[in-house]
Amino acid sequence: MKRVAVIGSGPAGLSAALALRENGIQPVIFERRDLPGLKLLASGGGRCNFSNSLDVESFAARFGRNGLFLRDALRVAPREWLISFLESQGVKALLTDGFYYFPASGRARDILNAFLRAAHAELRTSSEVTEILTADGSVSGVRVDGEAIAFDAVILAGGGTAWQGLGTSSGLRLAESLGHTIMKPLPAVAPLLIREDWVKALSGVSIPHAKLLLRSGKRILAESIGSLLFTHEGLSGFSALDLAGDVSALCDRTGDAELLLSIRPEWGRAEWSSELERWRREGGVKLVRTHLARHAAHSLADAVCALSGCSEAKACMLSAMQRETLLSHLAALPLTVSGAGPMEKAMAMRGGVSLREIHPATMESRLVQGLYFAGEIVDLTGPCGGYNMQWAFSSGRLAGCMRNTR
Repeated sequence: MKRVAVIGSGPAGLSAALALRENGIQPVIFERRDLPGLKLLASGGGRCNFSNSLDVESFAARFGRNGLFLRDALRVAPREWLISFLESQGVKALLTDGFYYFPASGRARDILNAFLRAAHAELRTSSEVTEILTADGSVSGVRVDGEAIAFDAVILAGGGTAWQGLGTSSGLRLAESLGHTIMKPLPAVAPLLIREDWVKALSGVSIPHAKLLLRSGKRILAESIGSLLFTHEGLSGFSALDLAGDVSALCDRTGDAELLLSIRPEWGRAEWSSELERWRREGGVKLVRTHLARHAAHSLADAVCALSGCSEAKACMLSAMQRETLLSHLAALPLTVSGAGPMEKAMAMRGGVSLREIHPATMESRLVQGLYFAGEIVDLTGPCGGYNMQWAFSSGRLAGCMRNTR
């Protein structure tokens, strides 16, 4: 019988082990920690947002220019397969806000237990693989705690460097030792680091629906709309987390970059101009910041007005210059972003094993026969909202199918 080692017990490794079991192969999972699936258990605050309602094409598009790489994995293991499997194990899926899928129980552990139970794999915890052995360009085994163990294939699903206390670079080192190119690991799905002190002074203030644009020169590189939270270091919340990977990549190349913030995404200069005119007509003696506080927290309204030079201006007394500056800031307030993270605060890693060196139809290495990859370890990262978890489960299953590419 074919022997296959799975390195890593996260969602990708568990899904790979399940596929192997279904194909008549007894999987052996090596986990360097004392317990399996710790990242899975920590995801979504312990609730695990494991997928979302997007169709395959829209889902892949959220991964950017490399999104085409996902298609084979999503066809083999789409959302419908994942939900059906979980429900077959008694884990009912719950769709929230018409978009996010969680276990109805609200417990990530139920997902972990479902895969462990169904895969029925041999699980070796506290066992770190320090070397993947090869012979004549093919996998021949692994070395664990100094012991060489023969295997016909290895699925490397060791995750990435993100998450304090949970991330690791050991899988990346294993891939690199076999000749694979490692794209620089950077924080993704992480808080944004903002230079402006007034942003940090608003720590704790939130906007339920904000828009952030990442700009390089005149080009808009990325856009995100969602909740926003001011922190003592910058910005968090969905709209900030979604941009973290793009911000990390840009700032790694250029240093500081520019963000544009809109506190009402559906309004541009024209809508705000009409609103300012309404303030002038209907409450002209009131301060502009008092009017603006109906659209945002008082402290944020005060900060925007201070930046626009109209802190003490009444709505009926705005000068032309004050009005133009305020309109510009309301439509797109410029911020200076220096990066994202640090990696310990990131929920995902951007970077990893180069996609050029992996067959997308099988997840097998183009360099070493019998070596497969799955999940976060490869250079493919989506935003928050179930994208990365679904990718991990889908890519793990595709790898575990062990399709022949040669």
